[in-house]
This record gives sequence, C-alpha cells and structure tokens, in this order.
Amino acid sequence: MLDATLKTATGPTPLRILFLAGASLMVLTGAAQSADLAVKAPPPPPALAASWAGFYLGIHGGYGWQKDEFSQSEAFQLQAPQSINGIRSQGAVYGGQAGYNWQFGRAVTGLEIDFSAADIKGSNGVTETVPFGGGALTTAITLGERVKYLGTARARLGWLPTDNVLLYGTAGLAWERLDTTTTSSQIVTQPPNSQIVNLRTPVDKFGWVAGIGAEVMLGSPNWIGRVEYLHYDLGQTARSSTTIQAGGFRDNSTAGTQHIDVVRAGVSYKFGEATKFASVPYAKAPAISAPLAGWAGFYAGVHGGYGWGENPYSLPGALTMLNSGDIGGTRPTGWVAGGHFGHNWQSDRFVTGLEADLSAADLKGASNTVTDVAGGSSIGLGFDDKVKYLGTVRGRLGWLPTDTILLYGTAGLAWERFERAQTSTQTSPAGSVVTRTMSPGDRFGWVAGVGGEVMLGSPNWIARLEYLHYDFGRINGDGSIASDIPGNVINASITAGHQTIDLVRAGVSYKFGPDTGPLAAASPLYAKAHMPVPLQSWAGFYLGAHAGYGWQQNDFSTVFFLNAQDGGIHSKGWLGGGQAGYNWQYGNVVAGLEIDGTATGIKGGSIPVTSSTLTETLSDNVKYLGTARGRLGYTLTPNWLLYGTGGLAWEHSLRKFTDISVFPGVGIQTGIDEAARDQFGWVAGVGVETFIGSSNWIARLEYLHYDFGGVEVTTNTASTVAGVVSTADKPGRQTIDTVRAGVSYKFTP
Repeated sequence: MLDATLKTATGPTPLRILFLAGASLMVLTGAAQSADLAVKAPPPPPALAASWAGFYLGIHGGYGWQKDEFSQSEAFQLQAPQSINGIRSQGAVYGGQAGYNWQFGRAVTGLEIDFSAADIKGSNGVTETVPFGGGALTTAITLGERVKYLGTARARLGWLPTDNVLLYGTAGLAWERLDTTTTSSQIVTQPPNSQIVNLRTPVDKFGWVAGIGAEVMLGSPNWIGRVEYLHYDLGQTARSSTTIQAGGFRDNSTAGTQHIDVVRAGVSYKFGEATKFASVPYAKAPAISAPLAGWAGFYAGVHGGYGWGENPYSLPGALTMLNSGDIGGTRPTGWVAGGHFGHNWQSDRFVTGLEADLSAADLKGASNTVTDVAGGSSIGLGFDDKVKYLGTVRGRLGWLPTDTILLYGTAGLAWERFERAQTSTQTSPAGSVVTRTMSPGDRFGWVAGVGGEVMLGSPNWIARLEYLHYDFGRINGDGSIASDIPGNVINASITAGHQTIDLVRAGVSYKFGPDTGPLAAASPLYAKAHMPVPLQSWAGFYLGAHAGYGWQQNDFSTVFFLNAQDGGIHSKGWLGGGQAGYNWQYGNVVAGLEIDGTATGIKGGSIPVTSSTLTETLSDNVKYLGTARGRLGYTLTPNWLLYGTGGLAWEHSLRKFTDISVFPGVGIQTGIDEAARDQFGWVAGVGVETFIGSSNWIARLEYLHYDFGGVEVTTNTASTVAGVVSTADKPGRQTIDTVRAGVSYKFTP
C-alpha cells in the first residue's frame, strides 16, 4: 500500500475582538487512499504581537486655542463708529474618551466618542469718551467667549510602524457649549452716575473635527498612552448684518468662522487580550459547530419609562416690570418612549459596548405666574417648559455576576429638544389679550447612569432596567443690571439655574449573533485534500464617500408686520461627503454602526411678502448634514445587501432675512441679517449595496429622510379687545429628503 504523507492547510482565525477557544477547523488537502485516514496538524502559527483590537476607556488633558473671526459694528451704540474685530481665546481642556479598535494586519481602524470640559476664554472690546453735560460720558462695550464643553464622534484610521506604536488620522462630528458674554457700561462724571449691564448666553454649536495622533503601548497591550492634535471647525457662530439707510449710511457686521485647535495627551485602558490560537496535535477534519452563546453582538430594541427634571432659574420682578414677585424655575415630569441600538463585546466576565438611543418625550412643567392688579386691570406673566426628544451616544462597561445577568455603568453625550413658552395675559374692562411665544431649541450635555440586563430564556432576547441622569448645564441666559441714574435706579440679577433630567426606563432588545468569524465553505467530517473557497463577507470596518441631491421643506408661517403671513421655505441642491462604520454579519443578516458628514449646496427662499412699505424675504442655506445611525440589512444574494437605517441627525444652516423699506420722499432702506442655526432630529432611510466584483470596494445607493420637527419661534395672540387683532403663527415642520450614491472600502477581517 502506497504510503503517503498528508499535509494540512490552516489559516489564522480572522482577527476578532472576542474569540472562542476550541479546536481549529482543519481542512485536508492533498491525495489520500482512505477517507478515514487521520492527519497530522502542522505546528501552531507563531505567536502574534499584542493586538490593538478591543474596547477602551480613558482620560485626556491638554490645551486649546480658539479663533473667532467675526467683526461686530457698534455704530448704533457709539457716536464715532467702531467695530469689535474678533476674539482670541485659550485655556485648558480635560475629559474622557471611549471607543473600539479593529485591527487588519498593520492597519488599525476604530470609532470613538469623547467629552471634554474646557476653560478656553478670551474677550475684546471698544471704548469711547465724549463730552456730556458738565463732564464726560464714557461708553465701553466688551464681548467675551468661553468654551465650556467639547464633544466629538469620530472615526480613526491608523498604521503600525512597529508592533507597539500606532500613528493615526481621525475625523468626525464636533460639538461645543459656548458662553457668550456682553458687558456694556456708561459712566458719567458730572453729575456722577452710571449704568452697567452684564449678559451671559449659553449656545450649542456644531461642526466637524479632524486631526492626527500617536499611541504607544505602555509596557502591556492593555495600557495605551496617546498624544493628539484636533482641529475643530464650527463655521459661522456670530450674526452678520448689513444696513443701508436712505441717504447712504451703511453699517456692516461680518460673521467669519470659529476654529479651535487642541493639543492633548491621554491614557486608555483596552479590554481584551492578544489573539491566541488553539490547535490539537492530531485530528480528523471537524464539523462546523455553533459557538457558545454570549453577550457579544449587535442589538436593537425599544424602551419606555418616566422622567423628572429641574431647572431652577430666577427672573426678578424688577426686570419684568411686575412688582408682585419673582418668577422662579420649572420641574417638568412625564413619560418617555423610544428605541436604541448598539454592539456589545465580551471579554471573560467584562462586557463593553457602544450604544445610541432616541426617545420621544412629554416632560412638561410650568413656573409660577406673577400678576399685578391695578385700577380694574391686571397683567400676568409665566413660563412653561417641555422636553420633546432625548437622545444619547454612550459607552457601556459591565460585569456578569452570573452568565445571564449583566450589571453596567454608562456615560456619554446627550441631546434634548427643548421648548420654552412665555405667556402674558392682560385683562381690562374692555376684554383680554393673551400672548404666548414658544421658542424651540436643541441643548447638549452629558449623561451617565447604571442598569441591569437579563437574558430572557435565550441569549438573543434581553430585558433591561436602567437609570440615566442627564445634565445640560445652564440652558438659560443670565445677567445683571446696576444703575444709579436718577429716575432709573435698579439693581437686579437673573440666575440661569442648572437643568437636569432623571430618567428610569425599562426595555427589551433583540441581540443578533453571537459574533463569529467569516464562514468558510462547508466540508464533510472527513475530507480529501482540497482548498475551500471562503464566502465573501460583509463584516468589517469601512470608509467611503458619497454624493447626491437633496430637497428641504419648511412649511412654517409667521406674522411679521400688520398681520401679513411670512414663511414657507423650499430648498434644493447638491450634497457630498464621507461615511465610516462597521458591519457585523450573522448568516444573511448584516447589522452595523455608521457616522457620516455631508457638505451641501441646498438653498432656497420664501416668496417675498409686502405689507405697507415693507417687503421681506427669507432664505435658507444648508451648509452641513451629519448622522449617527444603526443599520440592519439582509443579503438576498452573497453580493447584494438591502438595508434599513435610522438614528440621530444634525443640520447646520444659515437663515437670512432681507427687508426692504420704502419711505416716500426719503428713499429706500435695506437690511440684511444672517444667523447660523444648528438643528437636531432623527433620520431614517433605506439603501442597497453591492460588492464591486470580488474586491473590497462596495457601491451603494440610498435614500435618507431627515426630520427636525418645528424649529421656528411662534407667537399666538388671542384677543377679545376691539381693535386688537388675534394672530396665529404656524410652527410647521422642517424635513430634508436626500438621494445619494457612494462607494466604500471595507477592511477585511
């Protein structure tokens, strides 16, 4: 009998974050006279260097420089026109980061979120002294800016020049909480008197961030040090305006752009260990068996619960012109319900993850109402708050006290759609006039909490109960006024408070998986020597670009002058940008996480409206769009993927007001005012992808619907007084529909 020696061919299991120890799948190659012949396994592969793959948590600290290039004219405040030309700021930055790395040979890719407290501050101003009465009048105006918080959601792409050093580039979406301050003083020397006004306003601004960095393993693959540089571009943050008066007087303020440059160092702890291989000295070709159930995998679910908030601001009666007391604070309460998606990674009894969620809410609360009564008439004033949406992007870190119970902590970035309404009521023997003005806004902050999950009989259905604490800081403006001018003596302050929301919610999730490596072609229990052809896998990290066309609709209307209705903006234009994400494949099901940023030329305007001598036109210019989404798809064939997608959405646009007034016998006055607007909401859509040949390049075509809800300030007046007209604004709904095509490169697991 011919004696033949058989050799086996094995390949390293694809690099995964979590792997299952067990017998390696060995497929026999070569010729054999008997199908039942036992074969000798080759020597195990050489030990790999420590892996960069894994979930990590860390802290960082550094220094930042801000440059805001606006020019604000003070021509209407000073006798000789002057402008405040920009603000330069600098200061400390410190915070934390969470993310996940995937390694493909010497390439390392990843997704990361971070949150930083900051103290980047600066100011600029102008001063003028002129003769006044028997002395002099000095007017001083100072503008200040202070960056309080910074946050990002970014993709990373790096290369390993050595096994323990990583060089990388990074880019994504960025947020800042900016405090803007205005101090205005007028001081008269003779007779001596003064008036000093301080105002502070918190604003949330959004844009993009990009940078570079280097990381090094600190003696072990778990502790990693880093140094990185990040450039934040927040676009236009100030208002721009131009006024051309009859007779030729011109006043001009420009917005410019705001940039922040940050250099920071940090350290992270990476969970997991270096990849290991298991082999058996002699084995028959094994059958493919399902891996053990675990917590690792992509999941999607729903939740509902109850929340309560607090916003203890205070508005003194001296500034409302009502002498019956101060208006102080709201405590909204109500239900929340929504959905969440994310991915877990498991390392022994540690479970780590990234999660995003979006919740509709109905948290409502009202302040006290102050009322002055005199001569048979009364005036009342009060406020009420409503939280309509809540959203988060968070990291999670948990521990398994038993195989089916997970206890975890979680923290990250938080968003709310917040509506503040002011209601004033005037009553008299002639009737009543009730005016209600509602101002919507998007506020950002941080969220942290704890929770517990339990498997419901199987590892795929998971129930949860969690508590989340949202902190949005100061969402109200504050300030003070001090005046000893005869006839106008006042000393009062507005406090902004500190808005928080506490939430208890329960939910259920379906977890796909567990995560496995790409499947190989099936082989019989005993095989003759041959090389199986691996199936093409959708799993892996990808980077790409897209382009397309978009349409914006905003069907609001407002009363702007003598009961004329203004509004209704329809826009359209091109768009182009990039995307990054990761797919996991479970048989024919493909799930993933994706972030994208898109520049656009979507522009449009309203129909000009004329009332009396005034004509007004509104226009929008959508500059950027961004999303953080989950994806869930199905492969009808190995090379074609149909998917649905949904998540959080952001829009940065410019709103322009153009007013032309005609004054008979005098001339024409033109006013143009433009302000940056950041809107947040939800996005959902569908798409199709296909591999381009047998390469790692993937083409896509997708439709996305963005919904930002009502984003306009509205005022409604109900009057029973003769001669006072009742009016009603329509808040409308702002949406954007896009169709875009793209291409991505997927790194092979």
